[in-house]
Amino acid sequence: MAQTIRIRRGTKTELIALGALLTGEMGLCTDTKEVYIGDGIANIFVGRVLSGTEAARPNAGVSGRFYYVTSGTNVGYLYLDDGAVWERVNAQKLTDLTGTLDDIADGTTYAKVKKSDLTNGQVNKVSDGTNTKSAVEIKTHIDDSAKHRLINDAGTTITDLWSAQKINNEIELAKHNIEPQASVKDQNLTAPPGSPTTGDRYIIPASATGAWVSQTTKIAEWNGASWLFYTPQTGWTCYVDDEQKVYSWNGTAWVRTGGALQTITAGNGLTGGGQADTVSITVGAGNGIAVGTTTVSAKAGKGILVNSTGIEANIDASSIVYDAGNGNRLMVSVVDGGTF
Repeated sequence: MAQTIRIRRGTKTELIALGALLTGEMGLCTDTKEVYIGDGIANIFVGRVLSGTEAARPNAGVSGRFYYVTSGTNVGYLYLDDGAVWERVNAQKLTDLTGTLDDIADGTTYAKVKKSDLTNGQVNKVSDGTNTKSAVEIKTHIDDSAKHRLINDAGTTITDLWSAQKINNEIELAKHNIEPQASVKDQNLTAPPGSPTTGDRYIIPASATGAWVSQTTKIAEWNGASWLFYTPQTGWTCYVDDEQKVYSWNGTAWVRTGGALQTITAGNGLTGGGQADTVSITVGAGNGIAVGTTTVSAKAGKGILVNSTGIEANIDASSIVYDAGNGNRLMVSVVDGGTF
């Protein structure tokens, strides 16, 4: 079954003789391929951009029309009909423009560079708005070995350099603080294990006994002969093996920072949420939606039926018809606007 909507149509001459189309009525000029919509007083041109050679361009006289030159002289130019003449509205080369770069204002992100600050196309100065240095001054400063590449293991300023030995010592000190954060086997064991393996670590809980007495919240590490104790610093983080969770020291206690600590908040159309290892989110019922224990279904409304077949439109088989033989589609009959 064909589905066709045809607007009013005819030649451009016939449209002119007809006069203004009704408000919202559309018309096609079959000879010029122009499309117009009426407002009850005049016909407003809304059709495609006219195109072709510049010599084939129609006479100006329909305000609002565009014409694009596709070949020949002035190819690539776009013209606007202002009702009297065709005005060119685009530029393709610098010679189409007027003025100089001096006429361009500085932008928020980008700005011009002074010609005096350029040498052979390259910027020759650097400025922070207060201090300005030339490229020669900058190079002289960088190449001055008296000001750079000086080893000062006792210094901490941005111009001091450390020796490899100093850097290695600092790395070892940093590793000493990082290592206790790597992993602990348990955080609830109150008595030290009888046969620990070198490198085993534990977070000591309250009421610990034996060698762990009075070491609550510290990290205990077995070095092969005795227990070493590390006092946690704010931000230390470790993985607890038996829980498969991550904990961090907040300055007062070890708190879980990994493994469903996030708070899940139900968004639009959802209910539930919370903060736990398992969080439930439920679909909320809204307009046109019915939510059961295990199902979500649509509600029937005006012109819409919901039954065992599915969601169906209530059609009258006249203005709208069901076409089972053409893809099971809803179709409308021909809507014809007639001719001019």
